[in-house]
Amino acid sequence: MQFRYGTTVTRVETAHGRATGVVTADGEFVPADVVVLNPDLPVAYQELLPERRQRRLTYSPSCVVLHVGSTQGYGKIAHHNIHFGRSWKGTFDEVIRRGELMTDPSLLVTNPSRTDPSVAPAGKHTYYVLAPVPNLDRAPFDWPGDLTDRYAQQLVGTLEERGYVGFGDGVEVLRAVTPADWAAQGMAAGTPFAAAHTFLQTGPFRPSNLHRTLGNVVFVGSGTQPGVGVPMVLISGKLAAARITGEHR
Repeated sequence: MQFRYGTTVTRVETAHGRATGVVTADGEFVPADVVVLNPDLPVAYQELLPERRQRRLTYSPSCVVLHVGSTQGYGKIAHHNIHFGRSWKGTFDEVIRRGELMTDPSLLVTNPSRTDPSVAPAGKHTYYVLAPVPNLDRAPFDWPGDLTDRYAQQLVGTLEERGYVGFGDGVEVLRAVTPADWAAQGMAAGTPFAAAHTFLQTGPFRPSNLHRTLGNVVFVGSGTQPGVGVPMVLISGKLAAARITGEHR
């Protein structure tokens, strides 16, 4: 077995209803008996496969994530903390139905250095702040512009209002990851959460692990069956292996 790191695949080559291998960015053809595709499933169809038509999907909301290095620590928070706004039901309607930013955001705050001090310099702390936002299909905001900085500062202010006293003053490093960044990483609609788990996109109704016409092209990841989340993605890998070996069709 050979692992090829840092190698970009640009397309899957096919002949007579089967994949024959992949072509890399430098033009090399790598033959294959089976091709397993891990990119977000709609992106795999659009950018790597000859048949680009795929069913229209509804996508999950996206998120903005702040990666923060700070001098400020808090003794009364846990490793993972979820803070709902007072009007949480209405604000999720803003994100999902109306394509708006939450006016009273609900936030996930993770403090990794609380349980593993080695992830930050001595006496300092790391934070991961996640705020749900509309995906790019629902609201194609101009994230790379001013909006990113303004929204990051708004989230910092929200944290201070909810008890993280002096959070802004303690920030030494801040990097914001937005739907534009998720899209640049190859995630459809700029969301890291793939297709939404609506009834017709859940369980057996979710896009299959097997390509419709290319019997030796197999999909893995959150965009295919069974769905989103670490346990589900691990199961998708098990399903892919079973389909490759012929144990499950």
